[in-house]
Amino acid sequence: MARRRIVILVVLVAALSHAHAQVIDRIMAVVNGQTITLSDVEASIEFGLIAPPAGTADPLAFTLDRLIERMLILTEVERFQPPEPDPIEITIRLDAVEKRLGPAGFARALKVTGSTREDLQRFVRNDLRMTTYLNQRFGDAAERPTAIATWVAELRRRAEVTVQYKGR
Repeated sequence: MARRRIVILVVLVAALSHAHAQVIDRIMAVVNGQTITLSDVEASIEFGLIAPPAGTADPLAFTLDRLIERMLILTEVERFQPPEPDPIEITIRLDAVEKRLGPAGFARALKVTGSTREDLQRFVRNDLRMTTYLNQRFGDAAERPTAIATWVAELRRRAEVTVQYKGR
C-alpha cells in the first residue's frame, strides 16, 4: 500500500513538472502594456499580412518591428477615430488572402496559428483604419514616407516599448 502511494506520488510529481515546463506562447514585445506574442508575429507572416522583404536576415525581427509600429499607430487611430472602413472592402481583402493561400492553405494557416477569420477581419479592418488616418494626417505629398517615419519614431520614443526578442 505504501509502495503504491509512492508510485502515485512520483507519477503526479512528474506530470506536474512536465506541465509546468510547457510553453504556450512567447512574449516578443510589450508596447504600452499590450503584448505582442510569437503567435502574432508568425500569423502576420503566415497570412502575408506583413511580408518581410526577400533576403531579410531575421524575418521575425522585421515583422515584430512592424507590429510594434502598428500598435503605436493604432493607439493614435483610436484617439482620433477615423471613419469605419466599408465592410465590403474588409471582405474583399480577406478573400484575397484566402485566395492567395488557397482554401486548404488558408484553413491550415488558421489552424497552425490558432487564428480565426474574425482575428483576420480585425487586422484588415485596422489596416484600413490606419490607412484612412495616415491619409488624413499626411496626405499624399512626396515627403509622406519620411514624415510618417519621423512621426512613428517620435511615437516610439514617447511609448513604453520593451522588446524581449533578441534575434537569431
